[in-house]
Amino acid sequence: MTIRRLPEDVTHRIAAGEVIERPASVVKELLENAIDAGASRVTIRLLQGGTLSIVVEDDGSGIPPEELPLAVERFATSKLFGVEDLERIVTLGFRGEALASIASVSRFEIRSRQNGNPVGAFIRVEGGRLLSDGPIEVPSGTRVQVDDLFFNLPARRKFLKGSSAEQRRILKVIQEMAIVYPRTALLLVADGKTLFRWEGGTRREVLEIVLGAFSLKETRFEKGMIRVEAWRGEARPGKRTDLLSFVNGRRVTEATIRSALFALGPETAGDWVILVECPTGEVDVNIHPAKAEVRFRNSGAIFEAVSGAARAVTAYGAELPIAGTPYAEPSSFENRQAEFHPWPRVAAPKEAGPSSMSSSCRTPQGSAPQRGDVSFLGSFSEGFLVFSQGDDLVLMDPHAAHERILFDRLREDMRAPVASQCLGIAARLSPSLSAGVEEHAQELAKLGFGFSRQEDGSPLLEAIPNIKGLESVPSEDLLRGTLAALDENSPEPLVDRLANRLAYAACHGAVKLGQRLDGSEAMALWEQLTLAQVPQACPHGRPTMLRLAGSALKRHFGRKD
Repeated sequence: MTIRRLPEDVTHRIAAGEVIERPASVVKELLENAIDAGASRVTIRLLQGGTLSIVVEDDGSGIPPEELPLAVERFATSKLFGVEDLERIVTLGFRGEALASIASVSRFEIRSRQNGNPVGAFIRVEGGRLLSDGPIEVPSGTRVQVDDLFFNLPARRKFLKGSSAEQRRILKVIQEMAIVYPRTALLLVADGKTLFRWEGGTRREVLEIVLGAFSLKETRFEKGMIRVEAWRGEARPGKRTDLLSFVNGRRVTEATIRSALFALGPETAGDWVILVECPTGEVDVNIHPAKAEVRFRNSGAIFEAVSGAARAVTAYGAELPIAGTPYAEPSSFENRQAEFHPWPRVAAPKEAGPSSMSSSCRTPQGSAPQRGDVSFLGSFSEGFLVFSQGDDLVLMDPHAAHERILFDRLREDMRAPVASQCLGIAARLSPSLSAGVEEHAQELAKLGFGFSRQEDGSPLLEAIPNIKGLESVPSEDLLRGTLAALDENSPEPLVDRLANRLAYAACHGAVKLGQRLDGSEAMALWEQLTLAQVPQACPHGRPTMLRLAGSALKRHFGRKD
C-alpha cells in the first residue's frame, strides 16, 4: 500500500472529530472562550437540540477585526505563545483548535466588536471554507452561530441522540459552568423556551438550583499549595454518590479525586461538588482532546487534600485528625468570575446486651442452627457471620449478602407488569427532567410513570411505578434513575439497566454490619443468598463470603489430611 498525505479538508475533519463530539461539545468550547474573554453574561440559543443551530452571545472583550480570519485557523490562539506556556496554563482554552474544528464541520459565523471600537467585523465559514468577511454593526462582545452541525459528516450526525437528549447534555454543560463561575450570568433558550436562567450570585445559590439540594454542607481545606472546596448535598434514602469535580476552574473526570472520595466508604452517599485549586505547574491539562481529563504531578498530595476536605464535610464539623487547615477565602477561579423495606425474615436491630463470652466471637445460645451440612457458629464483634459447611469455614458479610438478595428481588419484580401509584401532590420537574420526560414519554408510561400538563405545557409528575422495595425512594430520584437507564447505550435489557441504576438503594435497607442476628435469621440469610444468581458478590462488586477450605486449615496447623 502507498503512504500518502491526506487532503487538508480530511485532516481538519479528523481533528474536529477528536474535539467536537456532539452539540454539547460546541457549547462547552464556546462557553470557555466567553469566560476567557471576561464575559459577565452569556446567552445560548438552540434549535433542535443544537443540531440545527447553536448561537452563543457574550459581552466579553471581543476580537479585533484583523484577527477574525486567524480565529478559525488551527493552532492560532491568543492564550499560548511558547512551549514553556504549556507549564502554566491559566485559561480554559489554549490550543487554538476549537473554532477551527467547529467551523470545519458546520456552517459557521462569528460577529465581534471590541470595547471602544466603533464598528465590529464578521466572518462566515462553511465546512472549513471561507465564504465572506467584512465590517458589521454589532454590540460589543462576540456572537458565534453554528448551523447544521456535521452536515458534511453524515456518519457522525447519525450517531447523535434525539434533540431532547442533546438538549439535556447542553443544559448539564451550562449548569456545570454556572457552578464553577457563579458570578457569570447564563441563559439557555431552546426552541424559544427558557430552560435555564442564572443571573449570577453565590455558589451556594447556584448549587441549590442545580442539585435541588437545600441541606448543603461545605468546607474549604488547604494542604500546602493545594486548596479544595467541597460541597455535599443531603443524602436521601437510596441515594448513591454522585460527583462533579473541577480543577483550576475546569470540569474534569479525574481518578485521584474520585478515589479520595469513594475511599471513605458508603457514608459519602449524596451529591458532591469538589473544586481543586493547585499551581498550574502541578497539573497537565493537555492530555485529552476535549480537555476532559488532567494529570497531576503529585497525585498523592491531591488525594490527601481531597480526602481531608471530604472527611471534614462528612463529619459535619467534628474534630478530625487531618493534616491540613481550613481556609475561608473564595477560590481564584471564582474571583475570575430508596429506602428499601427490611428483609421480613431479619429482625430489627436489638439492644446489645452483655456477652457471656470474653472473646470477640459470639455464638447463639443452645445448639448451633443447622441445615444440611451448613451450621451457623456465631459472629465476630465486627459483625461478620461464621458458618461451617462440611469441612470448610465460611465468613459472611451480612450487609453485602442482604444487598444481593434485595437487588435480585428488585430485578425480578421489575420483570413483571408494573402498576402505578398516584402521588398525593403532583411534583414539578426541573428543566432537565422535563426534557427527559418529553423524549421518553412512551417508555415511561409503560414503566408506570404518569404525567399531567401545566398551563405552559411542561409536565407534572403525578404517578410512579408501584414496585416493592422502592416505596421510600423519592419520586424525582426514581424518575432521574429511570431516565439515565433509558439514555444508556447498552446491549443490556432495560430491566437490568434499571436495576443496576437502583442498586445503591439496596444499601439503605440492607442489614447493617454489626447488627445482631440470631441463629434462625443467619441461616435464612444463608439460604436466600445461595438462591441468588451471583451469590459471591453484592451488586457493587464487594464479596459476600470468604471460604477457608478445611484442607488448607489443616495444612496451616501442620495436620495431615
